[in-house]
Amino acid sequence: MTPEQIDHINLVNWFHHSYPDLAEDFMHIANERACSIQQGRLLKRMGVKAGTSDFFLAYPNDSYAGLWLELKVGNGKPSLAQIKFIERKKLRGYQATVAWGFEDAKEIIEVYLKNYLKN
Repeated sequence: MTPEQIDHINLVNWFHHSYPDLAEDFMHIANERACSIQQGRLLKRMGVKAGTSDFFLAYPNDSYAGLWLELKVGNGKPSLAQIKFIERKKLRGYQATVAWGFEDAKEIIEVYLKNYLKN
């Protein structure tokens, strides 16, 4: 496993443990796969979009319709397609951002859900 995959798994495990009532609303978008040209064309026809963020939390808060989160590790940087995706989502009323590592991603989610625990 890569360091990014480990952080992804740790984030999902932490989220499911911390917010079990929202577990079904937090999902990973598996968009980082290597495949043949033919498989890539098929996936594109099926709706896979370049640049889609790694995670989506389909739970609105007081300010946003949901949270899109791109998770990077180490010296990882978002691609141009990922930056454009994030900007489009911001224009549509979502919080969309990049996190560097598990701890940063966890903090972003906790801030986003700060009022959830009050309800």
